[in-house]
Amino acid sequence: MNKYLLASLFLVPTLSVASNFSEVFDTRPVIPTVEKMRNNTWTWKNFANLPNMGKLERDSENKNRYTMTQTIREDNPQTTITFYGSKERPEVAVIESRTWGAGNTQSSKFVRLDKLKGNMPLKSNCNFKDVSTSDRDDDVETGASVDFQQAYMMPKNIASLSPAKNDLYLASSQIESYVVTSTFQTQGYTMSIVTPEKNKLGQFINKYGWDTNSKGKKITCNVS
Repeated sequence: MNKYLLASLFLVPTLSVASNFSEVFDTRPVIPTVEKMRNNTWTWKNFANLPNMGKLERDSENKNRYTMTQTIREDNPQTTITFYGSKERPEVAVIESRTWGAGNTQSSKFVRLDKLKGNMPLKSNCNFKDVSTSDRDDDVETGASVDFQQAYMMPKNIASLSPAKNDLYLASSQIESYVVTSTFQTQGYTMSIVTPEKNKLGQFINKYGWDTNSKGKKITCNVS
């Protein structure tokens, strides 16, 4: 299981019941930031003045890498956009919309950029549907299932948004995960990995997305 997904399992704060996703999604809260990604050169300075943006910090998980997080909403579902990159510039953004346990109900409207009309699907060996994985370490069991993961291009002339300067390349997914100790805890979230560089999307899926096939084998993701 991807280390970023595995780490997120231990952020669960509440005792829970089984999670389930609403059939209604609301992508509007992240569109202003997505529009900035589509129309501006990707620099830390260009994104630093977005509303509720945190300061630029060193990425504790990766040497010589930096990160900056925008909080879109703090309540249900908690939604953030985190940029990662070198000291010179951001290279990828990870949009997450997340709920925990009993807070995850069918009224929770998650972000789904893949729902925008005009996206163009891309071929990838990391396009998945209904894949699960689990692991046990002493008295702790963790697991996750991906309902789907799909790579695609958001063209600069996409029908559902205004014309823009840049094409974007994305991989979106919908995931449920759990931790079993003395209690059963679960969370559900949607994720979109966004980059202006198609040739790097595969490596960003490996780092931040789902990279385990139906046989439980980690694979090197590529996108074409």
